[in-house]
Amino acid sequence: MSRDVLIVLLNGPLGVGKSTLGEVLGEAIEGSVTLDGDWLTACNPPPADETSYLHETIALLVKHHLANGYSCFVINHYWSTPAQIADLAERLHAFTSNLLFHCFRLTLPVEENLRRIGIRRASRAVDEAEFEDQHFREEAALFARADGVELGVPFDASAPPDVLCHRLLAMLGISGANENGPLSTGS
Repeated sequence: MSRDVLIVLLNGPLGVGKSTLGEVLGEAIEGSVTLDGDWLTACNPPPADETSYLHETIALLVKHHLANGYSCFVINHYWSTPAQIADLAERLHAFTSNLLFHCFRLTLPVEENLRRIGIRRASRAVDEAEFEDQHFREEAALFARADGVELGVPFDASAPPDVLCHRLLAMLGISGANENGPLSTGS
């Protein structure tokens, strides 16, 4: 009998807190691997089809980590269409029939999102202001039009990361939250 494999996607616009929450969530769940989509596609030159390249890379990494005993994957990135999310889910279903696939669309008021981008920008060595401004406008507009769960279950990301982590764990049905160590998915 194969074990349950938990996939948690954190979707949302630039600066919403996907990477930070992904790191905190990954550290809170026993047997987990955190994958940052931006780092997985940081190629020069960029791949012709970045989304397909990302999904192929994620599938390879999940297969590798499953073979080494890991069963939970926290993956953060920006997915702009339901078809992209469905493509990733389909690729991951190839490895297990016991896939628990959850996608959350992180949300923030625009002013708070821009404030976080400013903080992030101040700590970077490379000036990406023009790139970030353009992408944030495009991504925020896309997510503002999402009125259902097609790009993920809406999840307010305005609280501190540890609070958000506990809320997500509760939504995922993962119990045993404590201040002293990782949680178990019970799989």
